[in-house]
Amino acid sequence: MAPRRRKRGFFIVLDGPDGSGKSTQVELLTQRLRREGIEASGVRDPGGTVVSERIRGILLDPSLPDVDARTEMFLYMASRAEMVARVVRPAVESGLTIVSDRFLSSTVAYQGYAGGLDPKQILRVGRIACQDVWPDLVVLLDLPAREGFARIKRAHDRMELKGEAFHEAVARGFRELARAEPRRHVLVSARGPVETVARRIWRVVKRVVC
Repeated sequence: MAPRRRKRGFFIVLDGPDGSGKSTQVELLTQRLRREGIEASGVRDPGGTVVSERIRGILLDPSLPDVDARTEMFLYMASRAEMVARVVRPAVESGLTIVSDRFLSSTVAYQGYAGGLDPKQILRVGRIACQDVWPDLVVLLDLPAREGFARIKRAHDRMELKGEAFHEAVARGFRELARAEPRRHVLVSARGPVETVARRIWRVVKRVVC
């Protein structure tokens, strides 16, 4: 089916703990959307622009010392502001559907629930950084931290080096987001084969885009 561009595209986010398979599922979901005739493109957060990729390098550099959670939050927000302004808003307004690997929900979980910052304050800063551009749907991949880290076969980045207790708090934070705002945030199990998880995600996404 030839991809069709709508008057306004959708903004879909896949988020969750490290090792939950977000990047793979973003690619699979983007391909599925195209097969369904929806013009779609994937991005990653932080990243997506030259400036945002530079900021990503700082945030994930394992050689850097421990960074205050507020500093992390503002760096993530700066990267996100650039990506929204340069990529997400123009794409969605032109009819292209964007699938993002992480977004504001990550900062709420990592720097908020796990890092000790007030999630409500993070959302207020996010409203400014994201220009009130909110996802139509956030799929939260649910997986215990220990299982996620068992899947990671490469060297760990700076955020991944924060330890199991921190990352278990991150996973709990994502679950709390799903409980607090179930209309926008949907929890999906990340256990099982990649294809099985992809089918679970599509069952949720198709209710929004089809």
